[in-house]
Amino acid sequence: MRYIFSFKDISEDVSPLCGGKGASLARLTEMGLPVPEGYAVIASAFEGEIIPAAMGELETLISKLSDKFTYAVRSSALCEDGDNASFAGAFETVTDVKRQDIISAVKQVAASADSVRVKRYAESSGTESGGIAVVIQRFVRPEFAGVVFTADPISGSAAVMTGNYVRGEGEALVSGEKNAEEFSFNAMKFSYKGNAEFERYAKGLFKYCERIRNGYGRPMDIEWAVSGGRVYILQARPITSLKRMYRDSFKVNGSLSGEYLLSKTNVGEIFMRPVSPVTFSVLEIICDALGMPCFIDNVCGQPYANLSVICSLMVALGVPEKTVFRKIREIAGELPEGVSVPVFPFDKKNFRKKMRSLFLPGGKKRSGSRDKREFKERMIEISDELINEIHRIPDNKALFDLWETKGTEFLSDALGAIMKGVNVFPLFGTKKKLSDICGEEMANELCSGGAGTLDSMKPLLLLEDVISGDMSREEYVRLCGHRHVNEMELSAPYPYEDKNFPDNIIEEHKKAGVDIHKMRAEQESRYNEAVRKFKEQYPRKANKLDRLLRSFKEANRSREEVRSKGVKLFCIMREFLLRAGELNGIGEDIFMLYFPEVMGLLKGDKKALAHIPERRENYEKYLSYPAFPNLIYGRFEPEKWLADEKRRHDFYSEKIDGSSLSADIKGFPGAAGVVTGRVRVIFSSDCAEELLPGEILVAPATNIGWTVVFPRAAAIITDIGAPLSHAAIVAREFGIPAVVGCGNATTVLKTGDMVTVDGAGGTVTKI
Repeated sequence: MRYIFSFKDISEDVSPLCGGKGASLARLTEMGLPVPEGYAVIASAFEGEIIPAAMGELETLISKLSDKFTYAVRSSALCEDGDNASFAGAFETVTDVKRQDIISAVKQVAASADSVRVKRYAESSGTESGGIAVVIQRFVRPEFAGVVFTADPISGSAAVMTGNYVRGEGEALVSGEKNAEEFSFNAMKFSYKGNAEFERYAKGLFKYCERIRNGYGRPMDIEWAVSGGRVYILQARPITSLKRMYRDSFKVNGSLSGEYLLSKTNVGEIFMRPVSPVTFSVLEIICDALGMPCFIDNVCGQPYANLSVICSLMVALGVPEKTVFRKIREIAGELPEGVSVPVFPFDKKNFRKKMRSLFLPGGKKRSGSRDKREFKERMIEISDELINEIHRIPDNKALFDLWETKGTEFLSDALGAIMKGVNVFPLFGTKKKLSDICGEEMANELCSGGAGTLDSMKPLLLLEDVISGDMSREEYVRLCGHRHVNEMELSAPYPYEDKNFPDNIIEEHKKAGVDIHKMRAEQESRYNEAVRKFKEQYPRKANKLDRLLRSFKEANRSREEVRSKGVKLFCIMREFLLRAGELNGIGEDIFMLYFPEVMGLLKGDKKALAHIPERRENYEKYLSYPAFPNLIYGRFEPEKWLADEKRRHDFYSEKIDGSSLSADIKGFPGAAGVVTGRVRVIFSSDCAEELLPGEILVAPATNIGWTVVFPRAAAIITDIGAPLSHAAIVAREFGIPAVVGCGNATTVLKTGDMVTVDGAGGTVTKI
């Protein structure tokens, strides 16, 4: 067995035995950073003392080292410098060691694993050191040595990097023997603030810190030194106070990992309950494939759109901040007073790389537009063929091979085709452009009823075709059987899996006694009349109107089609997971694994199965939580929020005084119209059938699973939403007044209350 590895020879298999410091130095070396060359003596070499076989290997290494240098012998405990604890300063480090003294220094460092200091740290942090490895590294005699935090360890803001240094060795900084000089870097657009003596090295250090932050994809605590006029990187570890999740237990809270603005708008409509571990992992994979890590973030299972990610990307691509924030308001609505979207340095190089890989997967030549169009048109058919093939898979190896070939290829082609076909920009600003010409009232009419038959409307419109006999049940299942309220939660069954579908919803629809096609025709008539009036009043603007409405219609269609076809990807993954669970005898426990762990299970790696009970316990806890605030700024701790009697459901920030929720109900204009009626508050689509014809539906949010009850509603009010949300788009096409994104509607209103809903004004008034 081999016990000593050079940094450049440490593989993924060996890395866990090298301890936190050794593994990190190997990774930094692989990234091409200026790390003093060195070696890791793995943890298996120590059983109290260094074992004889490892001692022989160490003596051989020492015989080959140069007497020109001295060496640093450093601890690298298995849990040191890791995600959960740093053990900073707890273990021994011996510097400026002569070659002949290395063995003595290695023994001294290894023995420190049993020190009182280490035991106290382990007790206070609730973490065991887990054994020790030792690093032997060429010693660089520093003129300056210090640390840099790529984000503020308290607030999480990544707009500024902060650091400090001492003259001489960094151990004096850790021990507090010397007073440190403080400095900072503007991370958005480099500038240095600090002592002039260090300025000549500042930009070089900043560039290295930037590469480390981007390479690890998280806030980092970086040790460095300047020796002989050159900057060296000595160590990099995660900032433990900004930890996003504990993977083994599925404890996740993205608000704790940085200063971000998280929003449930759009995302909260897609995911109306906490996601399972496997769904969480798939969303992580998708975000990574798009080059936008954590764009879909998570707080205790509840998904959020990380608005800071999209804003930071746009700023990195050169879009002016004012423009960026205006676009965000169109997506997520107006922000509370005093709240802005925190931005951070975004890795645009990685984003561009990921985009190229989506559009040119595997380095293939760019396929013709005809091939792309054909794949997009046949995507549902191809996905159904793949699902049928999954059902016939006989064993783990065959299932693994199928996913590695056809599964990943389909996923890549589908994401590329979807991204290529998306054009949502006309959704932003079209209404304002029209309002500037003809006023808001007519603009509302022009933006309602002309989108055609959107995918999210098909489950309702086509259901009437089934009832009338114009469409077969089989065709309805093929077209709509994948759409439901939890359609992107992999642990939730799809309607097509139910043999009674769609008969189980036809009877309920018949009872409602609503003519959907008539409602749709009436709204289209109002739209056509608005177009006629506009062209009559503004004849010179007629061509411009046609262009605006054509692009607006296509953008609506494209957006809804993307969502529908995106769901088919989840159908394939669910069928794959169900088959994996069946083949391995764990059934629906498969949903408590992360997707890479499922692939490992198919190859015979069962270690992750031990985490299922704890993950299930945490997931069940997440399911018991109420919906968290629609907008979260900065750090959010659920238990603290739940204990606050004055807690707000619309917005949360530690920086803003938590005043009690206002009794006023105001949201975003969703669909024009004024209606007075009786409220019915419904928290789950399971209870949607309680809505009586002519009542005003009040819900936390709605998605396609709610569409079948929309025609009964005199108006729609939601806590979550914005002008481009599902409720607003579908309500406009059916001519149902809607106010969305109120934040407090389900809290302030009770079933039976009488209210007046002004869809164009975005107000709800209790009578």
